[in-house]
Amino acid sequence: MRSVVEAYDRDGFLEQEHVERVASYVDGSFAQKQWVLVKGLARFIHLLATRRVGLVHCHSAMRGSFWRKGLFASIARLFRVPVILHLHGSEFKPFYQSQPGFLKGRIRHNLERADKLLVLSESWQQFVGSIAPAAHIEVVPNYVPLPPLPDISARAGNQVLFLGLVGDRKGVFDLIPAFAEVRKQHPDAHLVIGGNGEIDRAAALIAELGMEDAITLAGWIDGDAKAELLAKSDIYVLPSHNEGLPMSVLEAMAMHQPVVTTRVGGIPELITDGADGLLIEAGDCAALTEALSTLLGDAARRTELGRAARARIEARYSDRVILPQLHAIYRACTRHGATSPLKSSPPPRADEVNG
Repeated sequence: MRSVVEAYDRDGFLEQEHVERVASYVDGSFAQKQWVLVKGLARFIHLLATRRVGLVHCHSAMRGSFWRKGLFASIARLFRVPVILHLHGSEFKPFYQSQPGFLKGRIRHNLERADKLLVLSESWQQFVGSIAPAAHIEVVPNYVPLPPLPDISARAGNQVLFLGLVGDRKGVFDLIPAFAEVRKQHPDAHLVIGGNGEIDRAAALIAELGMEDAITLAGWIDGDAKAELLAKSDIYVLPSHNEGLPMSVLEAMAMHQPVVTTRVGGIPELITDGADGLLIEAGDCAALTEALSTLLGDAARRTELGRAARARIEARYSDRVILPQLHAIYRACTRHGATSPLKSSPPPRADEVNG
């Protein structure tokens, strides 16, 4: 979710729409989290009371994030400002299903009250529509800007890359033992795991399997270092158990990489198995081993899948496609929604709440 908002900033969308960001969450102690929330609420109410606010765009995940954004959205409606609620949470479905009946009703109420409810995929549209049939839902996938094509001939042919939170949800503890099996067929294969999370647990498992020379725990990677890794790696792998529409897969596909990932969230709408990537069932370590081994042994297949992946991003998931759609949604919501009385002469502003 954070990376999506940062992309809006990087690619000029926030500036073009005169968006002012308001944070409601920070990683830290309980006291720090509450302080950031209180400051965010105070600033938000001040903006609504003193500025010409045309639209509020709330980025929400599940659990506390959803309830916080519900509070901001309710306050915006008191000022008669239209609200876009943007759902990112990969585990929103189990979050909803675990709630008692009266809280499910509150979730449905929050979803249906939004002027526009944005989801990442058609499968999420179907699920959210089933629990909130009166919601005004529109699919807006995550996107990536199109990078220059990498020099595929410079790739060594043996490097597999994972980027993400090191933990069970992203499938890292399926990937490590699966890769130990891959090494039996491809002794020169190397796996780079980039990300934070349960690093000590991952290191212990790698040592237990004797894979210290085959698997690198690279820590958190972003910026130029991430772009360099994506450019030189041969295969991208994300064996997640829950996802929305993962940015890392979009980035890898845009870099002409074949992707091995799972049939969860919006991924099956992004990747057609065998055409522009390989899909397996979450938790199927044998299938994961087979998919990686197959691609490591077939350079032509890697090139074919990587080329198709890049074409898929260009056609459906690039900034050139998604940002115009989002601009149109802002225009429609601002034009048709009720707004607060005009407080100043600048153009309408969209207050974006994230975290």
